[in-house]
Amino acid sequence: MRVRRFFLIVALTTTLVSGPAARADLNYRAEITGAEDSDLADLLDKVSELKTLEDKPPASEEALRRRAERDLARLADAAHSLGYWDANFSYNVDAEADPAKVTVTVAPGPLYHVASVKVLGPDGQPLSIPQGERKLPLNPGDPARTAPVVATETALLAALGDSGHPFAKVENRRVEIDKAAQTMDVTYTLDPGAVERFGPLAIEGLERLNPAYVEGRVRWRGGELYDASKVEETRRVLIESGLFSTVRITPTADPDHPEDVRMTIDATERLHRTLGVGLAYNTSQGPAARAFWENRNLFGNAEYLRVAAEAGQQIAGFRANFRKPDFLTVDQDLLATAEVVNDTPVAYHSRRGVVLVGLERRFSPNLTAGIGLQGTKANVVPEANPNPLTAAAPTQHYSLIGIPAYLKLDETDSLLNPTRGYRAQLSVTPAHTLSGPNLTFVSNLVSGSTYWGLGPDQRAILAGKLALASLDGAPLFPLPADQRIYAGGGGSIRPYGYQLAGPLDIGNKPIGGRSSLVLNLEARVKITENIGIVPFVDAGSYYESPVPQLGRTLLYGVGLGFRYYTAFGPLRVDLATPMHKRNADSPIQIYISLGQAF
Repeated sequence: MRVRRFFLIVALTTTLVSGPAARADLNYRAEITGAEDSDLADLLDKVSELKTLEDKPPASEEALRRRAERDLARLADAAHSLGYWDANFSYNVDAEADPAKVTVTVAPGPLYHVASVKVLGPDGQPLSIPQGERKLPLNPGDPARTAPVVATETALLAALGDSGHPFAKVENRRVEIDKAAQTMDVTYTLDPGAVERFGPLAIEGLERLNPAYVEGRVRWRGGELYDASKVEETRRVLIESGLFSTVRITPTADPDHPEDVRMTIDATERLHRTLGVGLAYNTSQGPAARAFWENRNLFGNAEYLRVAAEAGQQIAGFRANFRKPDFLTVDQDLLATAEVVNDTPVAYHSRRGVVLVGLERRFSPNLTAGIGLQGTKANVVPEANPNPLTAAAPTQHYSLIGIPAYLKLDETDSLLNPTRGYRAQLSVTPAHTLSGPNLTFVSNLVSGSTYWGLGPDQRAILAGKLALASLDGAPLFPLPADQRIYAGGGGSIRPYGYQLAGPLDIGNKPIGGRSSLVLNLEARVKITENIGIVPFVDAGSYYESPVPQLGRTLLYGVGLGFRYYTAFGPLRVDLATPMHKRNADSPIQIYISLGQAF
């Protein structure tokens, strides 16, 4: 009884004694008005704490006003950075609205412009900077923005570094705003330092890799005038090799030889072995799984070996690739490839083995050429029967030797997600059968793609591709079915299934051809930093003649893609539908993979 009475008293006391008031956050919406310049409006929205913290409401109206007060200085700095040096900001809070409304009003004032850009030496006299064809980011008459001021300082130091001054430095940067004239004057005071030449080279940090490999990537020679662009190119080449996690190249003064600069390359090796798996899917070929193992430093001289296996609805096989860099000379690689594949697309069933040995030469970072000797032995069963009055085509047994040669030019900024530049490829493969039908023919491919950024911030990329393939020297039907030319599928005309964009037999099986034409056009539009959409149009076909017959019906379709952008490349989902639909064509094709379509 006493225990029950005690708990009753506690409960009554708790009910009668009022506790602290519960917190009720003040929800609000913010709006910035008065900025007619779209660049200014976008920047203000990005830097405004009122805008970015709308989903984190303050505890009271007073806290909201403090947030707005802090925002005014931040917004003024943003306006100054774009050249609006007279910009004024005010705000109003309507706490009676639901949610509360904060209106920030900007009076941007006039846009200031650059009156002069001066570069002085340590003695206060004008300093001549060798620019070559390079244009400074900041020039008289430009809007008086702050970002080009810093970028110009960097460009000036780079120009000095490219012309023999490894220790150039900035002594002072003075920016003067003339309110009356509404202009900005910028003066840089630089100390170029002495003119130096490349001196002794030291390589540090290597564990298993032979230093000779690093020496072969160095883009300068001892005794040459110091050139910072060659130093950066060396660093880029080493990083792109995939062998290093970090590369630092440091020039230091040489007290014994004041005219030379000692160079130190400090590199940290990555793990040289990688094990990976991947998945892909598209409507016409179904799912596929891939696994690989690779070693990027097999014998200590950056030899590359990759062994891969693939299993899918239409393919199963093993493939090994070997690359020995600097074979006989720097930037020339020895290549070797071997594969065994059981391939069952809609056009044929091919069981084949392929061996290739060749050389690849890099003439520049963007231009590569290669030539090889390739042997193929295969058993192929064609699925198509172009003449319904005859029996099905017999199994084709053949051995073939070919000499593939190619030339590739890549002026884009990214392998998996290019946003500017262009690519072009030419390949020619003469071939002759050693067994099976007596055939001698030449396969050719010419392709090119280009990429344009749209809008001031280039959040949309217009991409286009044209590819022409041709096979000459042999009639169509004696050709093994897996040596014919096809079109359609994920790397070709997406609205049509793999190999289906062309003539079909009575059973809707692709016959294959001796030429093809593929056209792709798409707009890659970023909705957010990580999410984008890609409307596209694809067109083309394959043809029985060795030259595309442009007068024949062109197959075409449209589609919409979705992209999720990651650090290693975009994840791609494409949905496409044919506009010239035949009985064999599905109403929709779906593709899921990594990287852009082209």
